[in-house]
Amino acid sequence: MFIGLSMWSFEKDAFMRKLSVADFIRYAAKEGYAAVELLDCFLRETDEEILAVKKLAAECGIRIGCYSIGNDFAQRDEPVRKQQVGYVKKGIQTAAKLDVPVLRVFGGSQKDGITYEQALPWIVEGFRACVPLAEEKNIVMAMENHGTLSGSARQVLEIIKKVGSSKFGAAVDLGNFLLVDEASNESVKKVLRYVKHVHCKDFAPAPADETRVFTSLAGKKYAGCVLGEGVANVGASLRLLKKQKFSGMISIEYEGLEPASAGVPRSLAFVKKIRIGI
Repeated sequence: MFIGLSMWSFEKDAFMRKLSVADFIRYAAKEGYAAVELLDCFLRETDEEILAVKKLAAECGIRIGCYSIGNDFAQRDEPVRKQQVGYVKKGIQTAAKLDVPVLRVFGGSQKDGITYEQALPWIVEGFRACVPLAEEKNIVMAMENHGTLSGSARQVLEIIKKVGSSKFGAAVDLGNFLLVDEASNESVKKVLRYVKHVHCKDFAPAPADETRVFTSLAGKKYAGCVLGEGVANVGASLRLLKKQKFSGMISIEYEGLEPASAGVPRSLAFVKKIRIGI
C-alpha cells in the first residue's frame, strides 16, 4: 500500500480557482505523499495539459495513482446511458494517457422512482460496454460505494460479479459505507478481494446546528472530519487491507468541516501513526 492524496480534499479551493492541478501536485509532493488522485472536474483533458501534468509529476517525484470521473448509469433513457458509456470510455483514454492504472467510477445516482433493481441492469450493461477498452488500455475501473444504488457491500459485490472482468473492481470509500448504515470495516471485509482503490475518509456524528451534513438511509446525520476522529473504523479497515496484502493506493479524501489546510495534514499524521507499513 502507498499513501496518496485526492484533489477532492481541496475541492472548495479548486472550484474557486484558488488551487490549480499544478499547485496540488506540488503540495502533495512537498508533504511527502507517494501519489495523487486527480479528477476530471479539475482537468481540461487536452493533450497539452495531460503532458504538462505528467511532466510536473515526474519532476516532483510523485506518481499519479488514480484518475476519477463522475459517471451515472442510473438513467431511464437509453441514449443518455450511451452518452455515459462514451464518458467512461473517454475517462479510460485519459487515464491511459496519464499512465494511471486505476479509473475511479460510479454506478449511478439515486433518482425519484428508480430502484436498485431497476438500475442494476443499466449499471452492469454500461460497465460491460466499457470493459473491452479497459482491457485494451490495461486500466482498472474501480467503482466507488457511492449513493444508494451502488453504496452497500452487497450492491458492490453484485455489480462486480455481474460485470465479470478482472478490469473491474471496487474503490472502497471508508466513510460512505456509514451512509447506507453499514460498519465500514465489516463492509470492507466483504469486498476485500475485489478492492482496487481506497478512499480514506472519516465521518463523525454531525453537531446539532451543523448544516453541512450527510444523511444516512436511517436518518443519521454525519459530518466529515479528520481521519481517526470519526466513527468509520479507518484503522481497522486499513489493517484488513494490509493483511490482505493490498498493494494499491490509500487515497486520503478529506471532507471535513475544518479548512483542508488544517484537516489534511492531521489526516496524514493519523494514517502514518497506525503503523501498517506505509
